[in-house]
Amino acid sequence: MKVKSRLFSLSINLDSLIAAAIGFTIIQVFSKHSGIGISPDSVTYISSARHLLEGKGFLAFDNMPVVDFPAGYPFFLAILSFLTKLDPLQYGQLLNGFLFGILIYLCGTVMNGFYHTSKWYKRVLLSCFVFSAALLEVYSMLWSETLFLVLLILFSITMKKYLMLLTEKWLFISAILVSLACVTRYAAIVLVGIGLFLIFFEGKLSWGRRIRHCLYFGSVSLLLLAVNLIRNEKILHLATGARQKSTSSLLKNMEYFGGVLSDWLSINRIPWLSVFMTCAVLFIFLVAMLWCYFRRKKRRRYEYILAATGLFYCLFMLVSATISRYEQFTSRLLAPMFIPLLCSMSFWLPSLLARKKKPVKFIYLGISMCVAGFFQYIQLSEAYETYDGVKDAGIPGYTEDPLPQSEIVRFIEQYKPQFKPGYQIYSNAGDAFYFFTGLSAKLLPQRVFPDQIRKYYLGKNDYLIWFNDVDNPDLIDEKSAVQNKSMVLIRKFPTGDVFVTPDSALSPIH
Repeated sequence: MKVKSRLFSLSINLDSLIAAAIGFTIIQVFSKHSGIGISPDSVTYISSARHLLEGKGFLAFDNMPVVDFPAGYPFFLAILSFLTKLDPLQYGQLLNGFLFGILIYLCGTVMNGFYHTSKWYKRVLLSCFVFSAALLEVYSMLWSETLFLVLLILFSITMKKYLMLLTEKWLFISAILVSLACVTRYAAIVLVGIGLFLIFFEGKLSWGRRIRHCLYFGSVSLLLLAVNLIRNEKILHLATGARQKSTSSLLKNMEYFGGVLSDWLSINRIPWLSVFMTCAVLFIFLVAMLWCYFRRKKRRRYEYILAATGLFYCLFMLVSATISRYEQFTSRLLAPMFIPLLCSMSFWLPSLLARKKKPVKFIYLGISMCVAGFFQYIQLSEAYETYDGVKDAGIPGYTEDPLPQSEIVRFIEQYKPQFKPGYQIYSNAGDAFYFFTGLSAKLLPQRVFPDQIRKYYLGKNDYLIWFNDVDNPDLIDEKSAVQNKSMVLIRKFPTGDVFVTPDSALSPIH
């Protein structure tokens, strides 16, 4: 028990520290060519952080209030920029390296608190986390998941302390972490449900204390999110942005979900197999949670909390994708379940091997190592393939070659001083235009919003910047955007076009 009380001690976490250092180094190597990866979401985070630091409020690249994303991660970047006097682009790869290292180290400390500890088991899992294609993708990009995953593991740690001591101190700390997570990712609302579930079904609490603690945890954990949503509703009457109704069924979403699992295992996406794998993952989490709940009644451990977290997160993603439309499941969206999944699939192995005698023990150990070795081979192959792609061209996104050197980008950078004041700039990639010029640009209207399309067609004194490499089928196409306003071509390139409304005279480029 003495060792168990020192889970975070460096003396028993040298392996965790080494794994964390390796994870940090990998992110620096991946980012060496052109810096941290930048996606459209990343541009929103960067622009809103810059605007917060400048005192302009929580505004995106188009100078519109941000409602599609919560304010937590941009505030986090703004605070770091204030302290370091650096732009997020300058410290992005160091930040992500440190966050990835912290995540790995925390995972190592959590495994010290498993019911049956094992150094070899801990080190095998740490290596799986370090070389995980899903985690490496997340921490190679300037995304809010980099912070959310750390908060998720911290939630598991503080909730475990609460279930062990049942004190309001640890309940409050856990609720604060969930509150921060909720304004980092809207999906973190599921952590509120997980916390309430763990409290309500804790048998050592009287029913009166359960209800009081549930009310206390719920009110504190939802506080920051409530403030964020009220602000959104007051400004744009959209609590979480313009959300469209889902066009995919639950079964189809299960297929997409399992497709990501297939990608993690480097196997072809087969519809029936994808659905089966989704069901298998849900079954693994459910069995692990129930087994830990009924077999470890006297003392809750991390295995129980991680299994519950994985189960409820998967269910939440499947149900929400069936109700509300957002991007098809990707490795990024499902990355938060990766660590709980590996732990829930394997936590029983050290205990099983400890009960077996040598001949049988070696057989089980050999099988386990073969499975782990095969999985690690897949991950290492994917990691090397990623490195081979990013070492010469950069991380996929707006910093990846050859987009920064493309003709359209060079033109808008050169023409930047001559964009006329008072003219509205539209683009099919307003985030990309802002990223390369620092100028505000509105996104072209989506097809499902006829009022916005009509307003765009009636507008005058507008520029249109069209990027050929950006594919967004939800927006009106280039032909409609140009012909319905009788726009005039300024420059045409293989990578994009620049237009202006016909009543606008343009000065030549000097």
